[in-house]
Amino acid sequence: MPDSKFKWISPPADLAIPDDEVHLWQASLDQPHSRIQELEHLLCPEEKLRAGNFMFDKHRRRFIAGRGFLRSILGGYLNQQAASLEFFYGPWGKPELVSGNIHDRLYFNVSHSHEMALYAISRNRQVGVDVEYLRAKQDVENIAQSYFYPSECKAIHSLSAEKKKEAFFKAWTVKEAYAKATGEGLSVLEQVETSIPPDGPAALLNIHGNPDAMTRWSSCQIHPSQGYMASLVVEGRGWNLRCVMHNQR
Repeated sequence: MPDSKFKWISPPADLAIPDDEVHLWQASLDQPHSRIQELEHLLCPEEKLRAGNFMFDKHRRRFIAGRGFLRSILGGYLNQQAASLEFFYGPWGKPELVSGNIHDRLYFNVSHSHEMALYAISRNRQVGVDVEYLRAKQDVENIAQSYFYPSECKAIHSLSAEKKKEAFFKAWTVKEAYAKATGEGLSVLEQVETSIPPDGPAALLNIHGNPDAMTRWSSCQIHPSQGYMASLVVEGRGWNLRCVMHNQR
């Protein structure tokens, strides 16, 4: 079930987005063959080449769906043909739109796990999103020992067995979303410390080595669907979240 705190709405007719909003889109990557064919027509030659390099058809189809939905969503905001959009990539691979107006820019970030993709859209503020599928068998405490701060490991260890996995992914998605928002790549993960309350959302607690970062970034955590955990990290404060369910078929 989607998080009761956030209502997932159908795409509005007008996709205008003000500076004080962040839009989070949810889409299923498992689409029928006919829809995959439609979405493939939106891809650029490089994206089609990448799709063709996947060994398994399931992964190829999900890549096409993920990129095709991204293009259709962004095209709606920009009132532009989805196939005509151009992207560039930062030093650590973060994609952004090629735009002639540096003072009024549409930012986005994408995450996918298992069958789900999330697309975060914002105007004039950087944004990062991470979604994770909560797999049944995973030794989260040992993984946490390698990547988490002692306070985070202690918080996870104190929980019951059924809550350990959820707590781990609460923290992990915040860390990943921060790395994606800043565009600094996975190397920045070791700097991010989170709070992990037993029953509430995880949040940014400290960015070690970067004391000014906590005043620049804010976070939000949601459960987009059964078995998934997701977090947003957004530049600035005072923004409102709108959650949109993609009309996919």
